Amino acid sequence: MPDFANPTGGTMTLAERERLIELARKLDVPVIEDAAYSALRYDGEAVPPLLALEARRRGHVDGTRILYCGTFSKTLTPGLRVGWICAARPVVRRLVLIKQASDLNSPLANQMVMHRLAESAYDRQVAVARRRYRTRRDRMLAALARHMPKGVTWTTPEGGLFVWLKLPAGVDGAELLKRSVDRAKVAFVPGRAFFADRTGADSTGADTIRLSFSLAGEEEIETGIARLASLVEA
Repeated sequence: MPDFANPTGGTMTLAERERLIELARKLDVPVIEDAAYSALRYDGEAVPPLLALEARRRGHVDGTRILYCGTFSKTLTPGLRVGWICAARPVVRRLVLIKQASDLNSPLANQMVMHRLAESAYDRQVAVARRRYRTRRDRMLAALARHMPKGVTWTTPEGGLFVWLKLPAGVDGAELLKRSVDRAKVAFVPGRAFFADRTGADSTGADTIRLSFSLAGEEEIETGIARLASLVEA
């Protein structure tokens, strides 16, 4: 997930993308590029997708080993659950057969509706989504700066929907969630859920949490961060 990754909100630089492409070539392995949030950029300059960079090297998309996975769920409408894959044609042909064997394909009506929406309203709707989510991101970052005690750090994502917090030493995100839901009515995802090793209080990611600004309004974000900060400080 090179753009605004879930959970950290981080974005790979051009140099990092080039190194990943070269590593995949040396190891002869495919790369799945999850571009779910790539359209939701609020700051900075866009960086070419991995697929575009490798296609430039190879001269054509059919020579690439990267599978670019896109979705309309984060931009047009989440309910229809329609996405797409751009990859070398031999790979796409195999994926079509796998999809047919798995679930007889996505509902045709959903695809037709999404096609019409994408043709007529995609750019306009993406612009609206960017404005709305940028405002919520900015409100969350400002609230964190106002309310969080010393020892808490967080990412500043250029896009996407997530902010990644590192808690003070000794504060466990999973334990904090229990208290937060019970006392403050604020929910988040403990960082440990995003790591392979989830066992033990000192396991990797135990002192991290992921916040999302996709659903809550500005006032809810301000209230929620203030309540969460009080729990962390306590």
